[in-house]
Amino acid sequence: MTTPRPTPPPAAGELIGRERDIADLCRVVGGSRLVSLNGIGGMGKTRLALRVSELVAPRFTDGVRFVDLGEAVSPDQVARAVARSLRVLENSDKPPLEAIITDLRTKRALVLLDTCERAVDPLAELCRELLAACPGVHILATSRQPLRAPGETVWRVPPLSLPPPPHPRGDGARPGAMPPEHARRFEAVRLFAARAQQARPGFCMTAENADDIAKICRMLDGVPLAIELAAARARVLSVQQILNRLDDRFRLLVAAGNELPARQRTLRAVLEWSHDLLTRPEQVLLRRLAVFGTWNLEQAERVCGHGEVDPGDVLELLSSLLDKSLVMLDAELDGTAYYRLSDTVRAYAAERLAAAGEEVDSWQRCLDEAVDRMESIAAAIARPLPWSRRLDCLHLLDHHRESIARLLTWAQHNGRTEEGLRLCVALRPYWFVRGLFIDGTRSLRQLLWVSPETQPPRVRARAMAVHAELCLDVEGAGTASSIAAAALETARDCDDGPAEAIALGVLAAAALRTGEDDVCSGHAHMALAAAEQVCDHFTEVSALGTLGRLARRRGDVCTAEGYLKRSIAVAERLDDRWCVARCLNALGELATRRGELETAARRLDRALRIFTEMGVSPETSRCTASMGYLELARGDISGARRHFSGALRISAASGRRGAVARALEALAELAITEEQPERAASLAGVAARLYSALQQPSPHAERLYEQAEQALPADVAVKAWKAWRTLPLDQVVEQAVSFPAPRRPLPSQLTRREREIAVLIGARLSNRQIADELIISQATVARHVANIFRKLLITSRAQLAAWVAEHGLED
Repeated sequence: MTTPRPTPPPAAGELIGRERDIADLCRVVGGSRLVSLNGIGGMGKTRLALRVSELVAPRFTDGVRFVDLGEAVSPDQVARAVARSLRVLENSDKPPLEAIITDLRTKRALVLLDTCERAVDPLAELCRELLAACPGVHILATSRQPLRAPGETVWRVPPLSLPPPPHPRGDGARPGAMPPEHARRFEAVRLFAARAQQARPGFCMTAENADDIAKICRMLDGVPLAIELAAARARVLSVQQILNRLDDRFRLLVAAGNELPARQRTLRAVLEWSHDLLTRPEQVLLRRLAVFGTWNLEQAERVCGHGEVDPGDVLELLSSLLDKSLVMLDAELDGTAYYRLSDTVRAYAAERLAAAGEEVDSWQRCLDEAVDRMESIAAAIARPLPWSRRLDCLHLLDHHRESIARLLTWAQHNGRTEEGLRLCVALRPYWFVRGLFIDGTRSLRQLLWVSPETQPPRVRARAMAVHAELCLDVEGAGTASSIAAAALETARDCDDGPAEAIALGVLAAAALRTGEDDVCSGHAHMALAAAEQVCDHFTEVSALGTLGRLARRRGDVCTAEGYLKRSIAVAERLDDRWCVARCLNALGELATRRGELETAARRLDRALRIFTEMGVSPETSRCTASMGYLELARGDISGARRHFSGALRISAASGRRGAVARALEALAELAITEEQPERAASLAGVAARLYSALQQPSPHAERLYEQAEQALPADVAVKAWKAWRTLPLDQVVEQAVSFPAPRRPLPSQLTRREREIAVLIGARLSNRQIADELIISQATVARHVANIFRKLLITSRAQLAAWVAEHGLED
């Protein structure tokens, strides 16, 4: 007679998602006799194992046997728990293990061992003996760590799929709200919605709450139990209230009733169960790791390897925490593995760190390590370094961005301003490359105001100079000049050359923006000399760029080109292609102004390829605007629209008001070309307002307004100038990139060859006939026709023929 299968504990609701895991596991269980499902508590291992066992049950003629091992610790307790579940002791005097083997020896059955983590070694031995003695038996186990038994296949149960965090689009636009139908594609969101509906039958996911649901699921790391506990709160709280209370997740996420085991009724209980199974050194290491966002082995050894944790033991302890699903492998960068804690585990570990009285010491160690590492990276990229290594450094800093932000916040709140300021100065190139001007100015402003009298003069001077440099496009030339002047005074008092060079460069750039040309020239030449003396190539290239822009404004194009080519030479010696690309962009602008459009296109294309490779928004914005001016010079209105609107979106997303103003001026220039003077006046009006807020004059915007004014009645022009100035910036951006219907295209928008081809199309000639007439290839004709259609915003040869006749071009 077949032994009846014991009834497993009821699962709390249907299994949501996991379709791919289930399908793969059904295959794995058929091919491997011992499979263990590993994962942190609450990951849904038991529910997944039950579902897989149901689906594979027909393969096992003697059924599936469920064994709950949650209370078993010793070898005897393990054997008795298994024997009781299989009911083999009721009429037997044999020892438990012998009775189990006797019962299963001739059977084809699947044994499901649930919650194995408290007795890993005894269970590994039991599995070894069972598999050796019972050839028809397969074992499916759930555990927070591998059993390390012979032949074991370890299956890491992943979190439920999550919506990715929002990022600005490639064109710089801020992402819109996530549509509910898109959110439902992700398992975590579907689980939350289903459990919330169980808690409150009228609940449904809408366009208003889908984003918040996605945030909740991300904050809870896709862990099913945590998501279910959060969703249960929908009975009395809105989704937004649940999200707002997740900072105190351990108090919020508590289950009502006794349906779940005690270890799973609260999020805290889940983690305490795992924590209690750790050795003492593992517990100490886990709590100290709470100060990291991401880390590698060397960082863990340096920050956490002291006292009860020997640095030489960190590798094994880290491996054990990884096995026990408390630490996760994050990424591999430049041949080095990085790790992280989930947000929930980190919050729990941080509580333990504070309770142990080690919080301040651990954060200080982490801050000291970060300062040393970031200063080493800054020193490396200031010297000649292959481009591939520069990109590696950029990606490494990207990976550490969250950790650095947390460290700067801690430094500010705990009076560690010297270390915080040194960290900021080391991040100067990174913040500029990534366009993190707002982040940088905020961190520096906050740190510089904390106990300034305790800050070493050289550290303070450099930090003030970098703060001034970052302020230029965010807070304006006036603010930047004031800070730079104070930085220069402090730098000269303490004889700090690097701070002096940066401060002089900022004063030069600010003077250029306020129209003080002589002041600009003086400061820029001093900055250049100071930068060369201290080998600060970043400031050297910046000062040369300022001198180049000054020369261009004075109409001396040859001198401007000379400065830019000197900049390229400096950057190429270091293999700094970012600086090379910035100079190529400026040279492309000059070529466009001179009408050398092919040369401009080559320079801008090369610059944009470099910026795209790096994924840098600020310079991509500037280069995109330059390409817009090139398209405008070519007469390609649709291309200019596309590039100028992209530049505006990228600039708005970066928060750089100066860049936004320049993009609006570009769109105003386009509007004048399109014979839309009211729109041009409105765009110029907003640009002038932004310059005013930055304490800078707006001569270009004012000239654009004067051009628009000539085509409008005086009252209409004034009204248009003011029309958009009071609108929120995001609304201005949307109106600026929503182009009105184009005015009648003019013949001047076409090149000479394009006009020739347009006339021949007006005469009803085919592409072949045109090619014969002009002695060019048919492919060249087709390319010109496509360009004509794009520039004139038409779609047929008949439309073009009508346009030719309208403008009297037939003759």
